Amino acid sequence: MNAIRTPMYDENAAVAALNHVEGFDPKQYMRTTSTEEGQGLYLDVKYRKLWFRLAHPLGKIKKIFHALNAEVAICEARVYLNKDDPEDQYIGSGTAQRFFKAGDKFGESYVESAETAAVGRALAEAGFGSQFSDCDVTEPADTTLADAPVAAAASAPAASPAPAGPMAGRATPTAAVSTARRTPAPAPTAATPPVQEPALTPGMPFEQAYAAMTLDKAKAVLIDCGCYRGQTLGQLALTKPASLHWYVDSYKGNNNLLRAAAKYLLDRAVA
Repeated sequence: MNAIRTPMYDENAAVAALNHVEGFDPKQYMRTTSTEEGQGLYLDVKYRKLWFRLAHPLGKIKKIFHALNAEVAICEARVYLNKDDPEDQYIGSGTAQRFFKAGDKFGESYVESAETAAVGRALAEAGFGSQFSDCDVTEPADTTLADAPVAAAASAPAASPAPAGPMAGRATPTAAVSTARRTPAPAPTAATPPVQEPALTPGMPFEQAYAAMTLDKAKAVLIDCGCYRGQTLGQLALTKPASLHWYVDSYKGNNNLLRAAAKYLLDRAVA
């Protein structure tokens, strides 16, 4: 069983003070959800937007659809501190892709789902939610979530009140000195050699190829047969996303890398 971790928000005064708004505690609006690692705490996108509006009333969130058709929606969101800021001066951005799926309440709302997820990821990058999520936590099965929740502590300690006024956003010096005095310096450790990633080859077993796959690697896999020969799976996902199913369900060739990458992209699209 994995060890339960305490959110950064509860461990670090500087993190709790990030984007602090007097009278508004975002942790009060977190909800419990489920991940493959157990219970998680999650701040919904609607509360991230409220938090951002309270902190920056003149800010804006711009949505850009890079693909929008009857099968797929790919949305990018950008967060600006002021509505008059230049196009390239955003403080956070996020992109999400969702596929249409008939008979599924989330799949049929694939456009709204992509937009909401993109906004949530952009706000997290801007500091409105990153305090409550860890990038190494497994993505949840709930497709309404924009990113992964942080593992929930059994009884999380109450967050220290965030400082207001000119000291907002800074850790308390006294607390830092006190902690340094009672915490012994860690012993030096030997440098850990970098982990050698396994090489992905067409002939490797499907399970091994899928386990070693990443989003960038899957997008870069070259199609070596059929009418889409010469394209990458990433290009196919943008133009004919439904065709990815063929490489998972009907492809009979020996290129397990192609089959594993196609399944990885489909799994990520509904995650």
